[in-house]
Amino acid sequence: MPTTADLKRSACLGALFQIILFAPPVWPDNLTAPAGREDCPHLENGQTTDCSAGPSTAKPDEPSPTPDLNAEPQPDVQDPAAQQRRNEIFAPTQLDATRPTLPPLRTDKPTHIPTGLDGLPPQRRAADADQALPPRKQQTPASKSSSATQSMGFDDQQAEKRLHDGLSWEFCGPRPGMTRLGPLAPSNDPIPIDITADRVDYDQDKDLIHLEGGIEYQQGDRRLEADRSNYDHRTGEVDASGHVFLDYPGVRLTGDSTRYNLETKKGTIENTHYRMSGNANLRGRADQAWMLSDQVTRYHNILYTTCPPGQSDWSLLASDLELDQAQGMGTARHARIRIANIPVLYTPYLRFPIDSRRRSGLLIPTIGSSEETGTDLSIPYYWNIAPNLDATITPRFMSLRGLMLGAQVRHLASFQELEVDGEVLPRDDKMPDEGSRGALRVTQQGRFGGRWSTSIDYASVSDDAYMEDFGNRLDVTSIRNLTQRADLHYAGNGWSLLTRIQDFQTVDSSIAPADRPYSQLPHIEFKVAPESWHGLEYGLDTQYDYFEHSAAVHGSRLVATPSLRLPIRRGFGYLIPRARVFYKRYDLVEQDAGLPQRPSDLIPSLDLDGKLVFERETDWFGHSAMQTLEPRLYYVLTPYEDQSDLPLFDTTALDFSFASLFRSNRFTGYDRIGDENRLTVGLTSRTIANTSGQELLRASLGQIYYFDKRKVQLTSNEAENDVSSSVAGEFSAHLHKDWSALASLQWNPNQTEQPWEKQVFQIRYAPDDARLLNLAYRYNQGDNETEEYEDADLSFQMPLGSKVRVVGRWLYSMRNDETVEAFAGIEFGRCCWRLRILGQHLKRSADSSGSTSVMLQLELAGLGSFGNQIDKLLERGIYGYHSD
Repeated sequence: MPTTADLKRSACLGALFQIILFAPPVWPDNLTAPAGREDCPHLENGQTTDCSAGPSTAKPDEPSPTPDLNAEPQPDVQDPAAQQRRNEIFAPTQLDATRPTLPPLRTDKPTHIPTGLDGLPPQRRAADADQALPPRKQQTPASKSSSATQSMGFDDQQAEKRLHDGLSWEFCGPRPGMTRLGPLAPSNDPIPIDITADRVDYDQDKDLIHLEGGIEYQQGDRRLEADRSNYDHRTGEVDASGHVFLDYPGVRLTGDSTRYNLETKKGTIENTHYRMSGNANLRGRADQAWMLSDQVTRYHNILYTTCPPGQSDWSLLASDLELDQAQGMGTARHARIRIANIPVLYTPYLRFPIDSRRRSGLLIPTIGSSEETGTDLSIPYYWNIAPNLDATITPRFMSLRGLMLGAQVRHLASFQELEVDGEVLPRDDKMPDEGSRGALRVTQQGRFGGRWSTSIDYASVSDDAYMEDFGNRLDVTSIRNLTQRADLHYAGNGWSLLTRIQDFQTVDSSIAPADRPYSQLPHIEFKVAPESWHGLEYGLDTQYDYFEHSAAVHGSRLVATPSLRLPIRRGFGYLIPRARVFYKRYDLVEQDAGLPQRPSDLIPSLDLDGKLVFERETDWFGHSAMQTLEPRLYYVLTPYEDQSDLPLFDTTALDFSFASLFRSNRFTGYDRIGDENRLTVGLTSRTIANTSGQELLRASLGQIYYFDKRKVQLTSNEAENDVSSSVAGEFSAHLHKDWSALASLQWNPNQTEQPWEKQVFQIRYAPDDARLLNLAYRYNQGDNETEEYEDADLSFQMPLGSKVRVVGRWLYSMRNDETVEAFAGIEFGRCCWRLRILGQHLKRSADSSGSTSVMLQLELAGLGSFGNQIDKLLERGIYGYHSD
C-alpha cells in the first residue's frame, strides 16, 4: 500500500509536467532578432533571479530578493527610475472585442501593401546549413551581468543543433498559403505521463520535491527535459534548470532554466532558443521570457529570423517584445532590422499583427521614380472600420506633379462584395491647365434570394490622357474605352433573364465621335436553355436593346432566335443538324433620309456539323502513344437578305482563325446576318501519351469553300467573289520535356503579293521554376493600317548561381522600328529574402517617345515587402513567371 510520501510524490510529479503545457510564444511573420545580451545577477543557495527591463541596481555584496512569480516581473523597488521605465515599456495593451470577418489584404491590389509575406521558394541550402546563429558578444562589466549567470548558459551551438535535429527547412517563414498561426493552447486530455529521473527526494517539512539527473517528462507528443527540477506543492511554483528542452508539436525551445507557477500560469525562462516548424519555419533566441498568462508573453533582448540555420542573412531585433495572442498583436520596443549584420532600419516603437486579423495603422510605404511622375512616394494608411468594412487611404507624393490622395473602400456582406477605388490630384504641377484630375473604379458582385445576382464594373477618369500619365503597364496605357456596366440576373428553372445597363468612356482622342461605341440603355436578354424531347433539342434566345449615341443614328432593337437540332453522338464521332430563325425589328431615331425607321427582317438558317475520330497506337520517341485523325465537315446555308439600311450598333467582322471556320455567322452581334452557302473542311491530328494522357502534338488545318457570293457586308455594297477562304492552321508540340512550341498561321491563296495574313510563332523553355525563356514573333496584315503590326517579343528569367537571377522583357515593333516596352532587372536572394532592382521603358501611346522608370523591392520572408510591387509587374510581363 502506497505511503503518504508516495502519494505526494506522484501528485507533485503530475503537476510538474504541466510545465510543458503552457502556451509558448507564437512568432508572427514580421517579428525580430538579436540585441546585446544583458544577463541578470545569479544568486546562490537556491535563490532565483529577477530579470527586469532596466539595468540591475543591486550591489555586488547584497543579496537580491527572490521575486514573486504570482505577479508580473518588476524591477528593483529601490530604483524608482527603473520602476517607471519598466511600467512604460510594459504598459498594458487593450484587447479587441471583435474579430473581423473580412479576408486579409490582398497583395494584388495596387493600393494595398501586404504586411506579411507568403513563403519564398526554397533554395539550395548552403554547406553551413547546420551551423548555429553567430554567438552573442560577451557583455562588458558596464552591463552589470554577473559571471555566475554567464556560467549557467550551455553552449549556444549545442542548443541550436538540438532545436533542428530531425526537422527539415523546406520553406522560409510561414508555409505558403498560411495566413494565421494559432496559439498552442494547453491540453486537458488525460494522456498518461511517463517520468524518468536519476534521483527523487521529498522534503516533508517544506513540502518540496527535488528531481536530479536525466529528467524527462513525456506526455503524448510533448516532452520536457532538464538536469534539475524542484516543485513547491504549497505555492504551485516549479523550477527546472540545466539544459532545459521543451518539445511541442511545431515548437521547440531550449534554455538554461525556467520558473513557472502552475496555479497562476505565470513564469520565466532564461536564455531561450526557439524553433518553429510545421506551419512556419523560423528561429531565434531571447535573454528572458515571461509567461504572463496563457495568451500573453513578454521577452527581453529577442532575435527573430526566417533564414535556415547557418544563413542569418537578415534578422530583426528588439530590446522588449510583448505578444498578445488573444488580441492578435505584438508590441516591440527599440526594434531594428539587420541585413548581413548591418543595421538598416530602426524604430523605437513597433506595433504589428501576429495573425490575419485586420488592424488600423500605417502600411509599408512604396517609393519609385519615373520620367512622368519624378520621385514617387506612397504612404498607405489602413482603417479597420468594422468587421465587414475597411478602407485604405493613400497619400501619394510625386515630385513633378504634386500630391495625390487615393482611397479604397471594401464592404463584405452575406449578399455582396463591394470595392470602390478612387484617387484625385487637385492640381497637376506638370499640366496646370488640366485642373483637378482623378479616377474612379467600382466593382461589385452580389447574390440574394437564391436566384438573383448582380454585377457592377464601373471605371471613369477625368481626362483622356490620365491613363497614359499615371499608368505604368502596357495593358493599362493601351486601353481605348473604359467600361461602365451594371447587371441584374435571374436564373429560373430552365430559363434566365439578364438586365444590363452599359456605357463606355472613350479615352483615345484619335477615335472620331461617330465611331465610338454605343451605350445600351438597357440591354434585356431572355434565354430558354436547350430542352430535349424524344432526342430533339429546342431553345430560344431573345434580346431587347436601346442603343444610345450622341453622334449617330440610334434607337431600339428586338431580336428573337428560336432553334431546333437533332444531335447524333457516338464514340467515333457525331452528326448535329440544326435549324434557326433570326427575327429582328428596329425602331430608329435620326435615321438617314429615305431609309425606313422601323425595319424588320426574318432570316432562316440551316447548318450541319459532322466529325469522325480515328485512332491508332504509335511510338513517340521511344514511348507508347495514341495518334488520332479527326476530319470535320461543317456546312451552313443562310439566304441573302438586304440589311444595308440597318445601323451597326454592336456588329463587327469576326477575327479570322481556325476556330472561326466553324461558326454559322461571319459577323458578331445581330445587325448583320451573313448570307452563307459554304462548306468548311477541317482536319486535326493529335498525339497523346498513353501513360500520362498529355497531349504531345496537335496539328490542325482548315479552309472554307464558298458556293455563292457573299453579298451582305458591313458598309460596302460589293460582294465577295472568292471561291475559298484563307487557309488557317494551328500547331502545338512538346518538343522536349523542357521545350514547347506554338504556331498559328493564316495563308490566303487568292493573294499573290502578300499571301501571309497572320503569323504567330512562340517557343518556350521552362526546365524548372527558376529558368524560363519565351520567344515570340507576331505578324498581322490587318484590314487597315491601324490593325497592322509586326512584333518580336523576348522574355526570360535565368539564375546566375544560387543567389542571383536576372529577368527581363523586350517587346519590339519591327513595323515602326521602335521599342514598345522593355524592362530588365536583377534579383538577389535566397530562401528568406529577395532584392529586386528593375528598370523599365514604356511607350504609352503611338505618338509618345516613351518614359523610363527605376523600381526597387525588398522581400523579407516572414516580415514584409518594401518598395514597388515589381513581382506583380513581372508576373504580367513574363509568361510563366511566379514570384512565390
